Amino acid sequence: MRPKLAALLPCVLFLGACGDAPPPPVIAPPPLAELVRPDEKHLPEVRQLTTGGENGAARWAWGSDQVVLQTRALGPDRGCARVSRVTLSDPPGRMPVVEGEQPSFLPGDRDVVYAASPSCGLHKEHADEVVLDAGLDLFRARADGSSPTRLTETPGYDAEASVCGKNGAIVFTSLRDADLDLYRMDADGSHVVRLTATTGYDGGAVFDADCSHIAWAAWHPKGKELDDYKKQVAKAVLHPPTLELWIANGDGTDARQVTYLDARSSSPSWYRSGSRLLFASSFGGESPRDADLWAIDLDGTNLERITTAPGVDSSPAFSPDGKAIAFTSSRATRLGMTDTNVFVAQWTGTWRHVEEQPADHLMGDSAWLADHAREGRGIGTQGLEDAGAYLERSFKSFGLEPAGDTDATPSFRQGFDVVTQVSGQASLEVAGIPIAETDVRALGFSASMSVFGPLVYVGWDDDYAHLDVKGKVVVTRDSSHHAARLAHQHGAAGFIAIAEGSPPDPAPENSEGLPSAVVSNASMAPFVALAIRGQHPLARLGVTLAPETSRAFNVVGRWRATAPEAQRLPGSIVIGAHYDGVGAESPGADDNASGTAALLQVARSLGDKKPALRRDVLLVAFSGELQGAAGATAFVKKPPGGLAAKDLLALIDLDMVGRMRDDTLQVFGADTAAEWNELLAGACNAAHVDCVQATGGGLGGADRLPFFEAGIPDLHLFTGVHGDHHKLTDTADKLNATGMAQVARITEHLAVDVSDLGARLDFLGTAASPGEGEARGFGASLGTIPDRTGPPNGQKGMLLAGVRQQGPADAAGLRRGDILVRLGGHVIGGTDDVKFVMTQSKPGQRMKAVVLRDGKEMTVEVTLDTPSKR
Repeated sequence: MRPKLAALLPCVLFLGACGDAPPPPVIAPPPLAELVRPDEKHLPEVRQLTTGGENGAARWAWGSDQVVLQTRALGPDRGCARVSRVTLSDPPGRMPVVEGEQPSFLPGDRDVVYAASPSCGLHKEHADEVVLDAGLDLFRARADGSSPTRLTETPGYDAEASVCGKNGAIVFTSLRDADLDLYRMDADGSHVVRLTATTGYDGGAVFDADCSHIAWAAWHPKGKELDDYKKQVAKAVLHPPTLELWIANGDGTDARQVTYLDARSSSPSWYRSGSRLLFASSFGGESPRDADLWAIDLDGTNLERITTAPGVDSSPAFSPDGKAIAFTSSRATRLGMTDTNVFVAQWTGTWRHVEEQPADHLMGDSAWLADHAREGRGIGTQGLEDAGAYLERSFKSFGLEPAGDTDATPSFRQGFDVVTQVSGQASLEVAGIPIAETDVRALGFSASMSVFGPLVYVGWDDDYAHLDVKGKVVVTRDSSHHAARLAHQHGAAGFIAIAEGSPPDPAPENSEGLPSAVVSNASMAPFVALAIRGQHPLARLGVTLAPETSRAFNVVGRWRATAPEAQRLPGSIVIGAHYDGVGAESPGADDNASGTAALLQVARSLGDKKPALRRDVLLVAFSGELQGAAGATAFVKKPPGGLAAKDLLALIDLDMVGRMRDDTLQVFGADTAAEWNELLAGACNAAHVDCVQATGGGLGGADRLPFFEAGIPDLHLFTGVHGDHHKLTDTADKLNATGMAQVARITEHLAVDVSDLGARLDFLGTAASPGEGEARGFGASLGTIPDRTGPPNGQKGMLLAGVRQQGPADAAGLRRGDILVRLGGHVIGGTDDVKFVMTQSKPGQRMKAVVLRDGKEMTVEVTLDTPSKR
């Protein structure tokens, strides 16, 4: 007989013994001494509740005094599965309830929910196949089996139900929408809501204690495996090679993968604390059908083996009071027998043996770097110095070769000067009219010099394609470093940015080589109007800056090429992450302890695995990222170890990689080399991660820019924006350690593949440079012009300097002075958040936009446009 998908727990996945066999005699359970193992420290007492047959899928009553389970006789005439109740009295009492499977008690323990089918699969099939019985529906009945009521009637498979202990809500798996997804409904079968939508199997879900979260097992195949999955569903059979654990909010949002064990992991059960899962897995077993109980923290750390008995231990469930577990096991099965039984064990949490995984290293490094003792790793702090020393020690312990300054003793440090404070003066005269000193401020990246030339207005980066700015003073509403760099690259003599209100004091940044100032909108408005109409009043701009610098350092290590000498190739691959932060205002766990920890994991893994590298790999922890990528700029201008920029083949930048959700990784810069697409496909598929590419340069860490401008192909790996960015709430406890481990795995894969390429990557110099606003090549355009000075009074959001005529924002009624605070489902903290949403979106897509206007929220609907339109 072929078991149903419900029998994934445990028969099909682990036993391989659910096929036909002569029924064993009912025998007395073995004594306690044979059930308790000295190395199973969590389970000091174990009791066997059932004997003979296939017994499993036990769930506790909410009073923790009985369990309900499914059972079936062995042999060719074993009949349908039945639901039974077993009390924990001594000896236990067993009461058949009704034909069905996968039962759960509803709150109050008077009713049970279960799945049942008219056919109940009375046909012989291969034991390794999982049938999706279209006749399975969910029912509710009294605990004695009376008054059965059908809860689902949709065509297809409805099964694997679990119940919320607070209100009786039911989470279950269904094929009603042509895929195996999770759904939630009320205890009476009403208000059905779909929770998951990723193609593949999602099942065996359970609520946590307060029903605010769910955990489940999933198989989300990709590539050829996805085609095979679709064929299996069409044939109503399933062969999941692996299952991994996922968690999400109770409504299905904020989903993320917890395990990446490449094993069959299922049957999660929440610890009472809600911070850890107990589950069954074939991980570490001698075969895919050899399973034990394991536990893991929600961030993927502290993987712990709970049981060690030969055979199968599966389907664990904590009692509601947390004092015991029920589980299915073959530990008492006699030689030659095939029965499985339900056991109850006293639970103690005083002993832990952890199976150390990459996630543990990543969380440990991230937590250390983001500890309050590091002072946010701001420039000039002892915390940043300590972080650099920590990285040095780590590189040395892994066996990396020092690759920093080599004037004397080889060192991991590459020193450079970084501007920490700027004082300056700026003066501006337009059309012979002087601008008040209070309305003009020097920009931190300005050069100290004076220029005189006609004023020309640049509204957007594309304007340079049809404007001649050579020898002229550019005026724009973008005060970013990038905007000044573009003006300089196109030959402008000076740069003026317009700001609402009083211009800010200069912030320390690397000089762009031309005088640059920010001027109040009120004083510049009439001259800008002239420039927009094609008139060009003469402007005289003078800036004098007095920067103050301090010494900082990058940490640089090298793995030398390890392939045979004849197979080695010239050039080095750079893997980088900035280890500095904003200082005391944020511990910087995601920005960028996460990227730094991932860098350390790649260094560690390359040393442990020792792949046959054909090229050198440089591991670089940059400092000064927040000071205009000062460390990355110093590295590219003068690579250490006698290298030149032309010797650097590629950069893989790890910046904010700690908040992976939905197995999705943002990749910026894939359009900087023709080969990246194929390389990314291989690396991301191997890590079971969906890599979403943003084109046109797009959002990216500042450390990318010096590499791009030097003609070096680069990637930025990024797990997304969030409301904790640069805040005190950016703490290590919010990191997804297993997701970080997959990012490190992708990075390592990419580095090895680039190392193995016979030729250099083909740099695509026509790609837009990183860091631009609503860049061409994004998925869609909102048609906004951001004011880079940001909203006043510390308000979060993107301040609009204007909107493009006939663009989406214009059509929706947005205007200059509005502060965009939400877009679609995203909280907008600044310009970068809008860039991120645009990379995820498509032209024609409709979404809600929330703006603050005159201190009041206003919601409008916008229809996104193509990026090429204005």
